[in-house]
Amino acid sequence: MNAHRLAVAIATLTFLAGAATSRAQFSTTPTTDPAALAAALTPTGLTITSVVIRSGVPGQIGTYSHFTALPVTIRDGIVLSSGNVAALGPLAEVQDPAYDPSSPPAAVNSQMNADITGGTPEFNDYGSHGNHIENFTESFDVAAVEVHFTIPEDSQIKFDFIFASVEYPFWTSSFTDAFLVFLDGIDPNSQIAFDSTGSAVQVGSSFAGLTETDDVNTAFASPHGLIHHLTTTTQRLDAGAHTLIFEAGDVNDHILDSVAFITNLRTGTGTVGTGPSDDCRTDFDGSGTINVQDIFDFLTAWFDGERDADFNGSHAIEVQDIFAFLAAWFAGCP
Repeated sequence: MNAHRLAVAIATLTFLAGAATSRAQFSTTPTTDPAALAAALTPTGLTITSVVIRSGVPGQIGTYSHFTALPVTIRDGIVLSSGNVAALGPLAEVQDPAYDPSSPPAAVNSQMNADITGGTPEFNDYGSHGNHIENFTESFDVAAVEVHFTIPEDSQIKFDFIFASVEYPFWTSSFTDAFLVFLDGIDPNSQIAFDSTGSAVQVGSSFAGLTETDDVNTAFASPHGLIHHLTTTTQRLDAGAHTLIFEAGDVNDHILDSVAFITNLRTGTGTVGTGPSDDCRTDFDGSGTINVQDIFDFLTAWFDGERDADFNGSHAIEVQDIFAFLAAWFAGCP
């Protein structure tokens, strides 16, 4: 056994002997700083040349970290909200038996732009054509970030995201908040993020088939929900300069906030479209790196009986899951 593997084995045995590990809590940082947003997207295989705030007032755009408590996880990245990104942690109010999900607290129920709708022309154009967004009239409080990047050779582009909303479960069709992504243009045909039915990612039709309500990191725990966890893959793009515009916004009203968490902008290959994310299972903390911390996090989940700790798929949390995880960890990821 080499020195690295010996160190891992010792770390594992120490944990099993009772050593505790702690996870940093989910946090957000409101910012419109282009460099911070570019870095948070963790670009791989491409170069981000600029980030431009296309729409949104201070507070609607920022970065997030430590979205790592199972069962819902995603790597650190940027966050776009139709509300205030500073207030996206778990809601104490939902623990009250009398909590009314049709009227969430002010932390996630805010009008960000007091004077005008805060929508964007491309969001409105997309929503009003072909019933792309259910019962669409107008967009409000849209947070939009325009990312300019270059690729050195012809490549496909991929990114991961979660879309979440406190519109769910009560307001799911009348106020159909949405997450849109435009590639190299702003006409409706340039929108590239879709749900499993081929519709734009939105409250209502998207949540009907993809909803998760068991997140413990954010304000979108039960009775609210999110769509977890998707990867969009583009067609093959020519080498050179390109643009992605990420937009998350309210539809038909200013209130009841929706959010997009976006990360891992990269080159890669895959089927064109949006589908379940292809992160390596042994990157258990979603950091993008396979390291000892993944073992600690897996063992924490195992001792807690989390469903993701059923690594061998036996539908039971058992010692064999530890052996299966460690074997996969040593094998690495493709």
